[in-house]
Amino acid sequence: MISANSQKVLINIARRAGREIVMPHFRQLSHSEVETKSCASDLVTIADKACELFISEEVKQQFPDWEIVGEEATALDTSITEKIQTADTCLIIDPIDGTWNYAHGVPDFGIILAVVMKGVTQFGLLYDPVNDDWMYANLSEGAYFQRTSLQEQHSLKQPSQPPLVLKISPQQEFYQLAGIMSVHSYTGRKQQHLATQATHFARINNLPSCPAYRQLSLGHFHFSLTYKMLPWDHAAGVLIYSEAGGICRPLDGSEYKPYMLEGEMLATQSEKLWLALANHFSTPSK
Repeated sequence: MISANSQKVLINIARRAGREIVMPHFRQLSHSEVETKSCASDLVTIADKACELFISEEVKQQFPDWEIVGEEATALDTSITEKIQTADTCLIIDPIDGTWNYAHGVPDFGIILAVVMKGVTQFGLLYDPVNDDWMYANLSEGAYFQRTSLQEQHSLKQPSQPPLVLKISPQQEFYQLAGIMSVHSYTGRKQQHLATQATHFARINNLPSCPAYRQLSLGHFHFSLTYKMLPWDHAAGVLIYSEAGGICRPLDGSEYKPYMLEGEMLATQSEKLWLALANHFSTPSK
């Protein structure tokens, strides 16, 4: 567990990164400031790199003994992810989760921070730079949503209103569910299967991890199925949603670990719903 003061330091660093780097570049990027990584939908911008560097340097000053695993640094050296499992304390950074949205002027993105101690996530932060509000959780201490007033936004002032306690109330009607998933990210037979299965629900949206876990934790969506298992996408969100009462588990039924790099994540509102959805999405063997 990290101290309350350490949490405040991390939140303040995220807010500063949002105010000083992320938001000034939002809807102001030139073509030369956006690069393609693995494919046309996998982007990185000048703001992603600057934000990760800013957070990393600030954290090194405040917590010199911590290891740091950033998404953009990992793109250059994949072995960095090993620190998540082995370090006494490791900070995982997603400087801008939802870079495609960010690069195209869509305000669904966020900064994600997770503190992992000896392979166990202890603290998670989902920060929205647009609205300057955040969700956070400590292991076994519940999940919370801290809002800011219009007057307080981007001021770095401590919000005057107390945080809201996040608590999931499961939706019981299977075919009234609203879900988050990206069918187009799959290929071949599995894509066809999931596209068919997605028609059984009331609504399906595609959101990046930070806004997705925030929407799940507010109860606005009832499940998500994610095709990638990357630490910077899931470590903080899984902790927050689990602390709010949700169930997060790889689709194969194994226990989630923040250092996992393979698999699909199924997040739902209850154990009963997880089992039903896992069966619903499982690809037939024939």
